[in-house]
Amino acid sequence: MIKNVLVIYNPTSGTKSNKGILYKLFNYYSLNKINYELIETKYKNHAQDLCKDSDLSHYHDIIICGGDGTFNEVVNGLMMNKFNQIPRLGFLPGGTGNSFMHDLEAVDETKALNKIFQDKSDSLDIIKLTYNNKIIYSFNIVGWGLVTDILILAEKMRFLKGLRYNIASLFYLLTSKGKKIKFSIDGQLFKDDYLFILICNTIHTGKGMKAAPKAKFNDGLMDIISVKSSISIFQLIKLFSQIFSGQHIHSKYVEYQTAKKIELKPTNNEVLNIDGDAKGFTPVNIDILKNRLSIIN
Repeated sequence: MIKNVLVIYNPTSGTKSNKGILYKLFNYYSLNKINYELIETKYKNHAQDLCKDSDLSHYHDIIICGGDGTFNEVVNGLMMNKFNQIPRLGFLPGGTGNSFMHDLEAVDETKALNKIFQDKSDSLDIIKLTYNNKIIYSFNIVGWGLVTDILILAEKMRFLKGLRYNIASLFYLLTSKGKKIKFSIDGQLFKDDYLFILICNTIHTGKGMKAAPKAKFNDGLMDIISVKSSISIFQLIKLFSQIFSGQHIHSKYVEYQTAKKIELKPTNNEVLNIDGDAKGFTPVNIDILKNRLSIIN
């Protein structure tokens, strides 16, 4: 059987051209007589529109070369696709943070290509968010509070490039204030002032931060990290310094839980951080869809 592959490439992702990794991929396909079609995204949500509205049943795989935002677009498009057959997904690192590639242990382009060449299948849970009679999806993280504030400020400082997240984080670490929120985890109600709540399907977020070191992207559970506003600035800075190793979860200021259903109802409703993009809104109901997509891993 002849294999057909769709390659979706975001040329604006990351800080450098990623065409080199595509040349290696296409060379492999040519040598192995695999048919492929390349589509470069032209605008924001192009990948989502493509995967939502197209009959993709003649493709065996979709390979995505981009960042977490491009991955999110493809996932949302596939989850909204009305046709019967959804292709398997493969991932190549092409973004700035490449957080999901850290979970796949394939941040290095050679390791990422080897995943594609070895052609082994795995499954991926998907997070479903319902708000204002709308539904959107996440594969990585959903953040509320401080983690969203940092994202929004960083986006306003894109001229600082890679430094913008460090500067935005430092600003909010020094000026952060808690927000009142009611939230439930599998029916158990919590109510207090929190700095942030981070809901994870994967271990990593950002540039290799082990936000949820116990997470597995196919276990049917979301890992929830929450921090109350009673923490001091000193302890908060210490906490953020430990997030790259995952040691922050051992702090007495961190609550680490797992759940299948979560509901967020802050006193003042606001936008969320969904896979590194500011979108969605509260109040929101959040569910995990176990093994919803097939991936190459």
